[in-house]
Amino acid sequence: QKSDWRVAEDYRLKAAVPTISLCLEHAAQVIIMGHLGRPASTRVERGEPKGEDMDLSVAPIYNWLTNNGFSDELKNGKLKLLENLRFERGESFDSAQDKGMVLEYAKELASLGDIYINEAFAAHHSAASTTVLPTLLPHAAGLRFAKEVEKLTNFKKNIQKPSIAIIGGAKIEDKYQVIVSLAKLVDKVLVGGLLPELIDQQELKLPDNVFLGKLNDEGNDLSIVSLAVFLEIIEDAKQVIWAGPVGKYEEPAGNHGNIMLVHTIIDKNIEAVIGGGDTISASAQLGLLEQMEESANIFISVGGGAMLKFLAEGTLPTIEALN
Repeated sequence: QKSDWRVAEDYRLKAAVPTISLCLEHAAQVIIMGHLGRPASTRVERGEPKGEDMDLSVAPIYNWLTNNGFSDELKNGKLKLLENLRFERGESFDSAQDKGMVLEYAKELASLGDIYINEAFAAHHSAASTTVLPTLLPHAAGLRFAKEVEKLTNFKKNIQKPSIAIIGGAKIEDKYQVIVSLAKLVDKVLVGGLLPELIDQQELKLPDNVFLGKLNDEGNDLSIVSLAVFLEIIEDAKQVIWAGPVGKYEEPAGNHGNIMLVHTIIDKNIEAVIGGGDTISASAQLGLLEQMEESANIFISVGGGAMLKFLAEGTLPTIEALN
């Protein structure tokens, strides 16, 4: 959270702690590297970040680690945290001038250590640190990464009818193809948030088993009619896949739909996989994350887009890089 330079929701960080601790037990030094947001600009000269990039600095994560049991390791250098890798042009295939730049940056990262562990299931796109670096070093999946693959594989192999997918949020470029793919896996796909509006605007074609929810007059939540349809369909479901809030969770008035969906899944003991940073943040903000964690039928994935893509396709570029 930029306003006070702190981690607003730490579920993903907590999920990585067992792997970080295990590595610290067996290594002389552990270096954590990762992504944070999508920087608007990319610095050319390493070590010279532009001002706007610092809004996505990992400084709040360093503070979180300091306050959650890793202070001594950070002070004595046994644990190090690299700055946001997306500040570097060589990290992303999209920002690199050519693929050679990505390989060179991956080699630079490889020179920092002897073994590579991927504990970032959510970071599923091809990049120097996620799909090239593991080809340069002995590698393994982190404890949570492996758990994600195991849980989601079992869910995908044992789809029960009726099964429902709920897709929310506002990034149509990330969700459209996944919606189409999931429609082949589950009985119905319910789409909320801003996605239905964007789908209509772009005149995108969808399978017949995809239902587009409508926003209320305020434009911050599902309409009463759409929410009623969502709940009626979900109440009879055996399994639910959910990624992305169906309303503006940052606003109290935009959370009625999210609240009703969570309560229905919990109260009906529906088997569910729920993921995505915004979905987790919304659940935590509403005081529902703990109830979800306590439910034996709910698995909370650290990945939103990664979870959906894995369920739709059965693998990810980051998984293939570890095989």
